[in-house]
Amino acid sequence: MRISFSLSLLSLLLLPACGPTSRADAQHQAADSACDYYAECEEIGSGEGKQFEDRSECEVKTRDFFQAAWTADNCPAINETGLETCLKRIGTTSCSSAADFLNTAILVCGAGSVCQDVQD
Repeated sequence: MRISFSLSLLSLLLLPACGPTSRADAQHQAADSACDYYAECEEIGSGEGKQFEDRSECEVKTRDFFQAAWTADNCPAINETGLETCLKRIGTTSCSSAADFLNTAILVCGAGSVCQDVQD
């Protein structure tokens, strides 16, 4: 009986959250994915040419970017499919292509792709 209770509790913890993703959660997820990208591209750390000194600085600055991109005015709700596409695309963006980076940042992860009206 104890094992089945433990398994039931574990299954509740592993279930995905119900309901739509909040804008703040989406911004956090995007910032986390962006910092994973920057780490993979060796843009975090001390040294010349690095974008960020540490992960914390990356998280603050990229979260600021997504907060400015997805505001309450232009992003009343999150399009779950658009957010998922954005997060996946961040992880596959080329470290050596400025055009690929801009495509991801502006088009794939822009408000037009990730956001939707509340009634949609």
